[in-house]
This record gives sequence, C-alpha cells and structure tokens, in this order.
Amino acid sequence: MNKMRVMSLVAAAALTFTLAACGGNQTESGSGEAGGAVKDNGGAKEITLTFQTLQTDKSTPAYQIEEEIANNYMKEHPDVKIEWDRLDVEQQKVKLKTQAASGEVPDITMVNPGAQMAPFVNGKVLAPLNDVLDDELKGTFLEGVLDYYTVDGNVYALPYRLNIAGIFYNKELLAKAGVEPPKTFEELIEASKKLRETGITPMIVAGKDRWPLSFMFMNVLQRLNGGPGFLQDIVASKRDFNDPVFVQALQKTKDMIAAGAFQDGATTYDYNTASNQFRSGKAAMYYMGSWEVASIDVSEAVKGKIGFLPFPTVEGKGNPNDYLLAPEIAYALGANSKHLDESKAFLKYLLLHYPKVAFEKKAAVGLSMKVDGDFQAAGYSELAIDVMSKFNDVKGGDLNFDNVIEPSTTQTQLNGLQSLLVNDKIQAADLAKEIENTWEMNKK
Repeated sequence: MNKMRVMSLVAAAALTFTLAACGGNQTESGSGEAGGAVKDNGGAKEITLTFQTLQTDKSTPAYQIEEEIANNYMKEHPDVKIEWDRLDVEQQKVKLKTQAASGEVPDITMVNPGAQMAPFVNGKVLAPLNDVLDDELKGTFLEGVLDYYTVDGNVYALPYRLNIAGIFYNKELLAKAGVEPPKTFEELIEASKKLRETGITPMIVAGKDRWPLSFMFMNVLQRLNGGPGFLQDIVASKRDFNDPVFVQALQKTKDMIAAGAFQDGATTYDYNTASNQFRSGKAAMYYMGSWEVASIDVSEAVKGKIGFLPFPTVEGKGNPNDYLLAPEIAYALGANSKHLDESKAFLKYLLLHYPKVAFEKKAAVGLSMKVDGDFQAAGYSELAIDVMSKFNDVKGGDLNFDNVIEPSTTQTQLNGLQSLLVNDKIQAADLAKEIENTWEMNKK
C-alpha cells in the first residue's frame, strides 16, 4: 500500500475524531434475487428492493443502524419496500458469486475492496456509482477512502467503515491470571500459557470463518517484515511466498496454536459466536477490527472492563503503530437491477443518514465518513475514545490478504491457516509452498 495514501487516509480519520471530540443466516421475506418486484398496491406501484446484508445479529448497533434507516426510508417512500437477505460473511460470499454467475446480483449487496471486488467489476454485474456521488454525498467520506473501491475512474461500492485491527483484552481476566497486556509476541505466548493454567480461554478466534485468523496472521507477517508492504512485493514479483519472512509468520501462528492461545474447537466458531463469547466475558483476548467497539460497549457483561492494544512486536521487529487497515465491506448495486434508479436513491439516503444514526447509537468508531458531534458529551466509553485516538498514532498499514491477492490463492491461504488449528503436523514451509504454487498458477 502506498504509504502517503495510508497517511492521508488515517490523518483524515484522526482529524475527524479530533474536531468532533472537541466540539446467523436470516432471510426475511425474500428470495434475494436481482430486480426485486413490482406490486399493484391499490393502484399505486409498490417497488421491492432486495437488500443483501451481513448484519445478522439484532443486538449489534450495525444491525440496528441499517434497520432504522431503512424503516425511515420506507415511511418517507411508501411505494418502496426493503426486503432483507441476511447472511453471514462466508454464506454471502458464496451466494453472491452464484448470483453474479447468472447476472442476478441483488438490488443492494455488499462487497470488499480490491481483489475481492475485481471479479464482479470485470463481470460487469455491479453498477458504477459516480452519479450517486454528488457533492453532498462525496463530501461526507474521509479523504482517499473511495480509492479502494474505484476501478478505471468508476466507483463501484460505497463503504461505511474504515478500521484498524488490534487486540481487545479483558482487564479483569488478565488480572485474575496475573498477566499484563502483552507488548511482545513472546509475552503473548507466556500470557496464553498462564491464562490456560488459570482456566481462562486466552484468545478467541472465529476459525470457522477463516478470515479472522488470516487477519491476525497478516499482523504477524507485518511485524516480521519490519513494516507494511510484503504483499505489494509479491504482486510486484519482487518476492514470493517461499520467502523466509512468510514462512516464519506461518510458524509463529503455529506457535500460538501450540501454546494453547485459542479456544478448544476453534474451527466450529463463526464470527458471531466468537464475538458473543468475548462480549460475554468468556475469553481474555480477541483480535479484531475497531468496529467491534460498538458491540462491546452495549454488553453489560464486559462494560468498562475492555482495553485495546496494537498487535505486539515479534522477535523485536515491527512498529506497533503499523496496523492492519480495513477499508472494508461496502454497499454495491446490481447492474441488472430492474429498479436501479430507486436503488441509487435508497443507497444515497442510507449513507447520508448513517453517520448521524451511528453517532446516536454510540457506534461511530471507525466510520469511513465524517462524524459531527462531541463524543465525550455524548457519553462515548473510555474504550471508544481510546480506540479513536489510536488513529492519531497510525504510521502505516496493510490491507488483509484477500483484499490484495487473487481469490484462488486466498482460498489456499485461508484453508491452510484453518488446517493449522486442527493439524499440528503441517509444516510452515510446506504450506508456504502450496500457497506459492497456487499463486503461480493464478496470478495472471
């Protein structure tokens, strides 16, 4: 990632905070197919827009924000009905690929930037959104964030979050085990062992969904690399996946597993389950993006008990102020929608109202849009304000593996990391070689 671009992006996020601080799978009544439906409603035409979303947990602010804005839109536009297609991350990825193959992308869906979005853009199943981005809407986004969703001058998705990743930790559980928040990888390993001895799950991970382990692995790789840019070197053919740094990062991940850092049966936990377990006080640590703050803050079980720290240095390498950045999932529209104009109108409404509703629900940490308001006066938690202040410290960053590397290689990497959780016989060098072989076959 271009360092100046990173700095511009995080500086904008930090400036926004500074100014503001001072002043499951549920499908609800719908098939999820493209185009929606038109119904005769007493002479008036009722238009149904299918909204495919990753928000499945009703207890989370992200779910509530979308629902509130959609309900308000339907009240103001009684001829429009929003039909929900709620899926978890992996289910949505599979379903969207199937829909794209038949050209039936939902009216509103969600895509990740970079390499994940590229196949849908190339397949011409996503609608360009340049005409949605008038001065009013474009001015709400942080500087540079839309670049991640732009191809050949066209914006194909509009994000609502920009996050950094780190370790959330339960102060009470660490204290019970006599453990300090780890500042080095070696301390993290020792902390995991002590927590285990005390009967406390050291760190919870959504091994079933795979991407959370990949997310953390990338931070290990970033540290061992001495900073961001390893994957950019891969793409530029300056290095390959057999590189000692990549192999060592896989080995360090194995070392965490061997030390009992993760919960038993980690491959059976999806994202929602892992998040709920941490928010219920059943694990000492949780590596995740800053979007998790809002959900943690509404949990009575851990309120006031959670801190946040950057991923530690590894063998003395890396700068804690380098982060995994997540210009993440974004809203996109199906190019073949029968109601594309109506979808664009709703999408603009959704994003114009998102910052205000998120702020009111104390869920404005890590938004990709500017937020007006006094966070302290609004009662934001100490955790929320601390995490937002971390944006001021960001020196550089990487995107996750699947946002840089093509899908086939990504699947090999994801499957390989998941296998490490259940098979300690897998050698780091062998897994690196398998990833490299897949890359060589598919990189063009």
